[in-house]
Amino acid sequence: MSDTHKKSIVILIVEDDEASRIGLADFIKLSGYKVYEADRLKSAFDILGLNDGDKDRIDIVITDLKLPDGTGLDLLRVIKKDGKAQGTDVVVVTGFSSVKTAVEAIKLGAYDYITKPVNLDELSLIIKRIISNKNLIDELNTLKTRLDERFNFGNLITSSKKMIDIVNTAITVSNTNSTVLIEGESGTGKELLANIIVNNSRRKNKPFIKVNCAALSETILESELFGHEKGAYTGADSLYRGRFEIADGGTIFLDEIGEVSMKTQSKILRVLQEKELERVGGNKTIKVDIRVIAASQDIEKKVSNSEFRRDLYYRLNVINLKLIPLRERKEDIPVLIKRFLEDFSKENDKNIIDINKGTLDILLRYGYPGNVRELKNIIEYMVAVAGGDVIDESLLPNYIKEKYIENKEEETGHDLKSERLFSKDCIEIPIGATLEDAENLIIRMTLKMNNYDKVKTAKDLNVGLKTIYRKLGKTATLG
Repeated sequence: MSDTHKKSIVILIVEDDEASRIGLADFIKLSGYKVYEADRLKSAFDILGLNDGDKDRIDIVITDLKLPDGTGLDLLRVIKKDGKAQGTDVVVVTGFSSVKTAVEAIKLGAYDYITKPVNLDELSLIIKRIISNKNLIDELNTLKTRLDERFNFGNLITSSKKMIDIVNTAITVSNTNSTVLIEGESGTGKELLANIIVNNSRRKNKPFIKVNCAALSETILESELFGHEKGAYTGADSLYRGRFEIADGGTIFLDEIGEVSMKTQSKILRVLQEKELERVGGNKTIKVDIRVIAASQDIEKKVSNSEFRRDLYYRLNVINLKLIPLRERKEDIPVLIKRFLEDFSKENDKNIIDINKGTLDILLRYGYPGNVRELKNIIEYMVAVAGGDVIDESLLPNYIKEKYIENKEEETGHDLKSERLFSKDCIEIPIGATLEDAENLIIRMTLKMNNYDKVKTAKDLNVGLKTIYRKLGKTATLG
C-alpha cells in the first residue's frame, strides 16, 4: 500500500486505559495512518461527528468493550444506525471472558474482534484486511458508475417499452456528431433525454450549454447565442462570448427551437452548415465544433405555417426522437409515483410508505396535460399536506377530484354529486323534522364527516363560511 493511501486512512482508538490507548496509537501512527484518541463514548461521538458538525471521516474504529459511560456495543449500534458513519468499520477489543459478547458485536455489524492483550501483528493484519475490502468496494462502485454512464437514464424514469426503445436509440446515436431533434409535449422529458445523449457521448466531458429559446426576446437571444462585440449596441460595454462559442468542442441544447425568429434561424443554419459564426456587431469569423440537440413541441406545424425555415428543420431533424405523453404510457404512472413518493418523503422528513388503491385508480384515469412534470407536482403537493404514512383520496388536489367526477359522469351518464347524497354516507332526517332542524343536522353530520374542518364543510354544502359559523352558533344556543 502506498504512503499516500495510508495517510488518507483515519483510525479512532476508543480506550479508557491511557497506557493501552497511547501504546496502540503510537503503533498505528508508525504504520503510517492518521489516528484520533477517545477515552469514553462521548469523546468518540464528538470525534465521529455524530453529535453535530462535520468532522474528519473515520474509516476504522478500534474500541474497548468496557468504557466509563457505556460499552463498545453502544458505540457500534450508533455507528451502524447513523447515515454519516455507516462507512466506518469497527473492531472490538475484549478480554477472553467476554468472547460471547464479541460474537454479539459481530452480529451487530462489527468487522472483527481481538482479545486482550492485543497482538499488534494480528491487529495490523485486521486493519490491512479492512482497507483491502474498502478498496474492493471502491473499485466495484467505480465499475458500477461506468456501467451507469453507459446506460444512464438519469432522472428519466420509465418502464414503458416504447420509451425504453426511444432511450436506447438515443444512447445508440449518442457518440455520433449528428444533430438531434427531440419532439414532445411540455413535461415529457425532452431535456432529460438530451442529458442522456450527452452523458453517453464522447463529448460528455466537454461543455454542455442549455438555452431556452422561448424565455428570451429576439435581441437578447441573438446576443446570447452568437455573442456581441464591445459597442455593438447601447449597453454592450464589453465583448461577450455567445453560447455557441462557449460550447465549442461540446454540445448545445436549444430548447423550444420553434420559438426562434426567422432572422436568428438563418444564423443558426449557418452554424450548422459552415460550423462558423460572427458575433453581433463584428465581422470576424469564428469557427466552432459543436453538436446541436434541439427540442420543440410543434415544430412541424410551424414549418407547415411558414413560421420555421424548412431547410433548418431538415438540418435539425437528422435524428428524430419523439417522446410519448404520459397519458399514452399509463404503465409508467405507478413507477413514477413510487419514485416521487420516496424523493419528497425524504425531502420533507416524512415516512410515507404507500398510496392507496382508490387514489392510484384516480391518478391512473387522469389525462396529465402537463405530463410527468404535472404528476411530480401532484405527488409533491400530497406529500406536503399528508399527516399519515399512506396517501389517500382526501389529499388529491381539488381539480383532480373534479376531473375524476366529470369523467365518471361522462362514462356512466349519472350525476355523481347528486348520487353521493344517497351513498353510504347519507344522513337520515326524521319525518316531521323542521327545515331548521334538518339544516342543523346536515351541517353537524357533514362537519363530523370532514373531521370538523369548517372550510371544507362550507365548500361541500356550497355555503359561505360565515353561514356555517352562524348556524353552528344557533345550534349551540338551541342545544
